[in-house]
Amino acid sequence: MLKFLDKHFEESILVLLLALMSILIGVQVFMRYVLNDSLTWSEELARYCFIWATYIGVSYGVRENAHICVEAVTNRLPELYQRYAAILAHVIFIVFAVLVMKEGYALSMKVFKFGQTSSSLSIPMGYIYLAPTVGFGLVILRLLQKIVQEIRIIRIERQS
Repeated sequence: MLKFLDKHFEESILVLLLALMSILIGVQVFMRYVLNDSLTWSEELARYCFIWATYIGVSYGVRENAHICVEAVTNRLPELYQRYAAILAHVIFIVFAVLVMKEGYALSMKVFKFGQTSSSLSIPMGYIYLAPTVGFGLVILRLLQKIVQEIRIIRIERQS
């Protein structure tokens, strides 16, 4: 079960969120243009699904090495130093992710404290503002996994 979650956690959540978002927008279009009526809450919920999918997608991108990176300098280094550079890049990204988590958490706690709710669904907006905190928490987890992976490869290369 843990292996499944490690491989498919972000994918599962993203599929769920994007499917829900697509269904909601499709239903809204049908209601508006076929039935000449509209749902008051569907666009809002689709927007919140999109926000959460964006931040979960950052973690998925880290796991899949899908983010844009500049490798012009590191590709010219010996393979061992490329691995050290990757670890350094991951550590710098972790520092950034910690800052995003810290500020996102502080902001969401303020919003919870104010008691702000969404206009149509009346859900506390603090849950929406928690998306960066959760997403970048997953990013940190994935980056730590990448660092451990790089260290293991370095150890294997040094032994041989």
